[in-house]
Amino acid sequence: MAINRSEFIKKVGSLLAYHKSIGISDYPRNRHLDSFCETQVTQKSRSVQVKNEGKFMGGGKTAGHKEGKIGSTGSDGSLSDIGMEIAVCRACDLHKQRIYPVAGRGVEDVRVLIVGDWLSGDIDGHLPKDRMLGVEQDQMLSRMLEAIQLVPEDVFITNVIKCAVPASCHPAAVHVHCCMSFLRRQIALLAPELICTMGMIAAKAVLGRSQSLSQLRGKFHTYETDAGLQIPVITTYHPTYLLQNPEMKKATWADLQVMAKRL
Repeated sequence: MAINRSEFIKKVGSLLAYHKSIGISDYPRNRHLDSFCETQVTQKSRSVQVKNEGKFMGGGKTAGHKEGKIGSTGSDGSLSDIGMEIAVCRACDLHKQRIYPVAGRGVEDVRVLIVGDWLSGDIDGHLPKDRMLGVEQDQMLSRMLEAIQLVPEDVFITNVIKCAVPASCHPAAVHVHCCMSFLRRQIALLAPELICTMGMIAAKAVLGRSQSLSQLRGKFHTYETDAGLQIPVITTYHPTYLLQNPEMKKATWADLQVMAKRL
């Protein structure tokens, strides 16, 4: 696709802004990055042909983990590609209440994928930037991960629902269904050692089971990608639930210890 200079700069700026929002501050040098840096942008009277020579982001899992069909689109892309698709998604009516898109936070080369339900703002729809589960929820999650010696670089955090919405908005099953292709593609790209779902909605979305969270937690389950990669899944309570029911922190700590032992 031919684009002029201003369009090219705008697209690159949007991509870099998205990378910054998910915590990417530098890029490993490789042939793709070298090719990008060597791209020459012409004057306004001319156009350039931007050729997609591969993923811009490096440091992913082995190719064997990512072969085959990924997601419902039939295209693997990259975390950045998925993030830009989420930013303009109008697959369901939830986008009308979207405060901002929430693709996830982290880089591709991670050990653990944390999956929550959705990110809610306050009653007026206000929400600090760079939140994934919520202000207090993110703080609690950080303490939980530190307790089992996982650093931020080891973890990618995302939600089933990819839109941050006002507190008055309650996503339904149809909204979960519309977002699942994004989550499946993220799982296939990340190929983590382990997935940890937080809350019943995330557990049901990833595992496709109807049992209660109390029946699912305390043991490992399996998620299988379209390419046949099997990833262990552990379920536990969402930080929002723990803030409302602090007596369940002990059970959650037991789940974290099981996860840490597996890792």
